Amino acid sequence: MKPTDSQLAEYKEAAKQWAQERLADGNTVILDLESTGLLREDPETEIAQICILDLQGRPLFSMLLKPSQPMNEKVIGIHKISNEQVINQPTFPQIAKIISFVLRNKHVVAWNLDFDWKLLVHMFKKYDLPKPEVAGLSCSMDKYSEWAGEWSTKKDGFKWQKLPNFLGEEAHDAQVDCRNTLKAIQKMAGAFNEEELTVDDIDLDF
Repeated sequence: MKPTDSQLAEYKEAAKQWAQERLADGNTVILDLESTGLLREDPETEIAQICILDLQGRPLFSMLLKPSQPMNEKVIGIHKISNEQVINQPTFPQIAKIISFVLRNKHVVAWNLDFDWKLLVHMFKKYDLPKPEVAGLSCSMDKYSEWAGEWSTKKDGFKWQKLPNFLGEEAHDAQVDCRNTLKAIQKMAGAFNEEELTVDDIDLDF
């Protein structure tokens, strides 16, 4: 049943408070992955790119990874990462300890937590490695959807929102998606107004 206007306002305020709390917590990090497919369709799905960002927009860890098998053209068409680009990159087991170190005791936020965290944990299990010990997990898409307040009668819940491309850069890149996720959190918190974006903001020189 669709919430009342009063209830929608409460959801929006709760999402705003969540965003403010995450931005006030220096242990918050943003995680995004690009993959070789979807786990629900292919149990051999692996990570092709990972980025972990801090609240200042600095990459704590960002790297292409070599999957155990070549990627198909459909997947390459989505994230534009070719097999040639990853052929000489490290494999997941080679960098897993670094990922665990970076994520240790952090509160991990991902736009689609169900996808990113599930795949990351799957990778650790696949290679018989202990998964990262984190302080907490949050799905920013869920919070942003509650903040946006669009109701879906079909799913009888809030309509899932697509990650906004605030920065106007190529989407489906792990680092770009992390930065857009951070902007979405800042927008919910009232710390960012996309209408005030300048060219300098968009063309950040990393």
